[in-house]
Amino acid sequence: MSNIYFYKGRENVLAKGRSGDNDPSESELLKKIQDAFTKVLDGKNLSFLLGCGCSSHYVERDKDDGKKEKVDIGIPTMVSLAKEFYTKTLTADDKSWLNINLKLNIEADGFKNNLEKFLGTLHSLYFFYETTGQEKEKTAITIAAIIKQARDFLLRKCLNETNRNSANDKELIEIYESFYRKLLYRNSNLPKPNVFTTNYDLYSELALDKLGIHYVNGFSGGIKKYFNPTIFNYALAEKMDLSQSKWSVIDNFVYLYKIHGSLNWIQDEEKTKLFRVREIQETSYDNLEKQKVIMIHPTPLKQNASMGSPYSDLFREFQKKLMQNNNVLITLGYSFSDEHINNLIYQAFTIPSFRLIVLGDENTSDDIKRLQSLDDPRVWIIGGELSDKSKLHYFKGFVEQILPDLSNDEIDQKIENAIKKLFDRE
Repeated sequence: MSNIYFYKGRENVLAKGRSGDNDPSESELLKKIQDAFTKVLDGKNLSFLLGCGCSSHYVERDKDDGKKEKVDIGIPTMVSLAKEFYTKTLTADDKSWLNINLKLNIEADGFKNNLEKFLGTLHSLYFFYETTGQEKEKTAITIAAIIKQARDFLLRKCLNETNRNSANDKELIEIYESFYRKLLYRNSNLPKPNVFTTNYDLYSELALDKLGIHYVNGFSGGIKKYFNPTIFNYALAEKMDLSQSKWSVIDNFVYLYKIHGSLNWIQDEEKTKLFRVREIQETSYDNLEKQKVIMIHPTPLKQNASMGSPYSDLFREFQKKLMQNNNVLITLGYSFSDEHINNLIYQAFTIPSFRLIVLGDENTSDDIKRLQSLDDPRVWIIGGELSDKSKLHYFKGFVEQILPDLSNDEIDQKIENAIKKLFDRE
């Protein structure tokens, strides 16, 4: 028995036509949602916001005693990361020192489930000591040491090297690949989709590279790639007519905005660059751990506060896209816990043609309930539990059950098989 919903404002459109024994089947309900999304994909401006829930993926594994257990093969959510860091990495002495010297209690509501807020507070405190020339004081040194502990913990977790090297995360990679592959078959005459994400991990890049999809992420250059937000105004095009200046944007193209930074972005000391943020290709923990500053939110550049470049530029791009006419924003795996992002989304409601589609649990999120209470038909809320106990509002459920596949699967499969055979050395 499925328990799925599709709200437009406060109205559950799946409830229409239900009358006891004549209730529509689960496949019919899903078809209704998918048909609605087919029209969404035909909209002029399409944007996605991927939260940490998209990279958290559980699979069932056999235990030694023959029982099943759920194992997270992806990246834990921010709540899980915070709990693990506080209980397994941060020592009792560190907790006591923070409480006594900084009056910072990790059990407080603002910190216990949010490692980003904890890091942001420490960075702000250290910024004070640094700007007042007291960075060599014992308190400042201790703050810096705890910041590095948290940063290295995030690096290990978000790189997910154990699962990456053993290919245990294959199913998660395939979900990302399917997501981006389906986006490719959107009408080629429409603007290319925008994918915003708060995630530091590299699953989007891995999937895009494997599929051979070109993407703009704000960096340009050759051997050394530096951040330059003007790149987001560019598109990759092919010349259609040699005798005339006629161009066409290529189909396999996506804009990717990592609004909280990325594991492979570092602060560079190159004096000739206006934006001293560089993207590096060697993303092993051993290499990244040596870097002085990893550009993950809320890590500030020295010359800026915590929302300086590149974060301010990326949020500006986010706001600019939301304010376009006929823009649809689809949120996936996003908990609405970032007030800065929320405020920009709420501002977009001043645009009459803006539409917000939330994939989420109506029963556990106060923010989703608040959106539903607006009773605005421009707000769609979709989710629930399917008959197989899987969640429709999870990334996997959305990609497999809701996002329409406009491609020719048979042709895609033949191409993939041909490539495998060509490179099969056995």
